[in-house]
Amino acid sequence: MLRTRTVALISPSTPFLQAAVTALTFEGHDVVAFEALTEAISAMHNRSFDAVVIDVSARPPRDQRSLSDLVRLVGKDRIWIALPLGVSPWASDAERLGIRHTLGVPLRSTELEEVLTYLQEIPAALTSYDATEPAQTRAVHIEDLPNNRYFLAASPSMMRIYENIRLLAQVDAPVLILGESGVGKDVIANLLHKHSRRAAHTFCSVNCAALPPDLLESELFGYEAGAFTGAVKAKPGRFEQADKGTLLLDEIGEMSAPMQAKLLHVLQDGRYSRLGARSVSTADVRVIAATNVNIDSAIEDKLFREDLYYRISTFTIRVPPLRERREEIPYLIEEMVKRQAMAFHQDPVYISPRMMSLLQDYEWPGNLRELGNAVIRMQVLKGQESSISDIEAKVLGKVAKVQSCGKDAPEPEVSVNEMRSIVRNFKDQTESRLIQQALEEARWNRRQAALALRISYRTLLYKIEHYRLKETRVPIRFEAVQGSGSSLPV
Repeated sequence: MLRTRTVALISPSTPFLQAAVTALTFEGHDVVAFEALTEAISAMHNRSFDAVVIDVSARPPRDQRSLSDLVRLVGKDRIWIALPLGVSPWASDAERLGIRHTLGVPLRSTELEEVLTYLQEIPAALTSYDATEPAQTRAVHIEDLPNNRYFLAASPSMMRIYENIRLLAQVDAPVLILGESGVGKDVIANLLHKHSRRAAHTFCSVNCAALPPDLLESELFGYEAGAFTGAVKAKPGRFEQADKGTLLLDEIGEMSAPMQAKLLHVLQDGRYSRLGARSVSTADVRVIAATNVNIDSAIEDKLFREDLYYRISTFTIRVPPLRERREEIPYLIEEMVKRQAMAFHQDPVYISPRMMSLLQDYEWPGNLRELGNAVIRMQVLKGQESSISDIEAKVLGKVAKVQSCGKDAPEPEVSVNEMRSIVRNFKDQTESRLIQQALEEARWNRRQAALALRISYRTLLYKIEHYRLKETRVPIRFEAVQGSGSSLPV
């Protein structure tokens, strides 16, 4: 269901207000204009706003208190700030308060589309930001983790996982994380540790599939000097290193049967012994297990102990593959490009709408790991389409296979490149016609057209730019906008 949002525009500049008002009201949103930040804050005590755009490009006097009040009343994630060029105290204040959304002056259409996308995706009853607020009230959630890792949720399934993580982090019950290779199971484990009461202590992880049973045992439980040939001095195990912290047993489905039995014993009573030790040690460790193995089949085939499964799976989190949350792909790519550009000391690469469309159509069998590699290639090769030629071939090959399914006629003798071109043109023409038809039926209301096409608003914007679709109807002319008691000329 389409909803009208209310946006507060704060700027002393008439051209700035004109550009923003025209774009926002054209999409059906209500706009209230203010000349000063203090006026807007006074109004916000009596009415609520879904988003706020504040223009400080003219370098007004610094007002830390009012900006802090604005964040408290509206929430940092619903504020867009247009900053001046160069160094500005407003920029440092915005960074300190966590305001991430910035705009340039003069306004660019791509920046306004970001605001419009946000207004389309937020729920109607969204209130000011709170750290304890349920995750589903925010369109996108990005959270930094140690070692330049991060958690991103922009789909209903990942938002539900984030909610569950916030709940499960408060208790020490074992958690089993299931999912295909590369979906980010270790990220989920890190996030559980970060929000738990053990966050101040060590987080350790062990890849159970990477070590043979004998080495895995010494890695987990440690050993004393002289326990075996080459053991010159004693070494603590992961259970000892993670005392009062969290231990991730990654790929636990690959663990050997003897090690499963030893691990079960430790999990039951919290006691273990170093190799070669005569004394018994205790461990206060929260254990999180992860695997890409089908546990039910492994238990049925006697490859995994059923009693161990029940011991590690008090709670289970199933992480969906990337192909089941395609709406997150643009957000993931944006975040990956930003981080890779910083790592390579380069400007972020521009990804064309056509490339983004291909990336969203791809199945991603390697999930986030494969997507990360693709982003690195695009960043290094400056966005050249050759950087994703393998992905393009797979996507177009799948389309060609579907088109030819069930046909017995002999295939014409054409080259691979010609076949790719035929398939690409057919796909583009069909998709372009469908999008044009949906836009015309919605009278070029892009939000309504996106709902009818069952695609995200951002994806529709990419498609419109890619196919160069043009609006045929005459745009509505807005005569005036009422702000703080004054009219806005158009």
